[in-house]
Amino acid sequence: MKLGAGSWELRAGTGLAFLASLSFVVAACERKSDDANPALHELSRTDRRIDDQLASAAQGPAREGLAAAIVIDVSGSMRETVRGESGEKERKVEIARRAARDLVEQFARYADDHKDEPVLLGIYEFSERSGMDDLRPVVPMGPPDRARADSALASLRPDGGTPIGNAMIGAKAELDRTGVSRRHLLLVTDGENTDGFDPTKVAAAINRRPEAERPSIYFVAFDTEEGKFKGVRDAGGLVLAAANARELNETFDSLLRGKILIEK
Repeated sequence: MKLGAGSWELRAGTGLAFLASLSFVVAACERKSDDANPALHELSRTDRRIDDQLASAAQGPAREGLAAAIVIDVSGSMRETVRGESGEKERKVEIARRAARDLVEQFARYADDHKDEPVLLGIYEFSERSGMDDLRPVVPMGPPDRARADSALASLRPDGGTPIGNAMIGAKAELDRTGVSRRHLLLVTDGENTDGFDPTKVAAAINRRPEAERPSIYFVAFDTEEGKFKGVRDAGGLVLAAANARELNETFDSLLRGKILIEK
């Protein structure tokens, strides 16, 4: 049967109408899917950049064990003084150095008592300095080593800005590479973020990662207002204040005994 030009035009028009209807249905389904996940609408370009950096970290083989990244602010303000253990004024970086050495000792004792599982510790400094990474290893992630830590911590020198969020991203990547099941990120700072990503946004992004990747996050606000880090607390981090040497030591001891160095 032969069809006239009018018939072909009718069929073509019907086909186009069908395709238009199909496109409308697909678009509606996609909108419904997005509406079911409102977080997709809430993420800013910066949020997505942070997510990309967190997602790109290499994951070590999954295994049981404990790893902690201790992240110490060495920005310029850490050369300022607060009350030391003797009651005299002392530079904050010296107090942090001594507290970190005590922390290594506690980790080493725990590792000696738990030889059946990996116990890993890394100590890092962070500050914004031209030509250098924001996060830099002082003692690379590995089994606690008292002698190595003692000499390495002597190198801490305060200078530069305070890229807290960037330091968190770097520390999480170090923990990811261990592959262990219990991961802890302990950060000590005496200021607020001055460079790089906002720590509130980074804490929220870490909370969006798969559960196995999420470290427990502890912030110690050293000689600064802990309310500055309310966003980190809201994202699931634990924020504690320490105004002087005694309080910093007590805070570290409380975190180690109550949160980090606990039986699995």
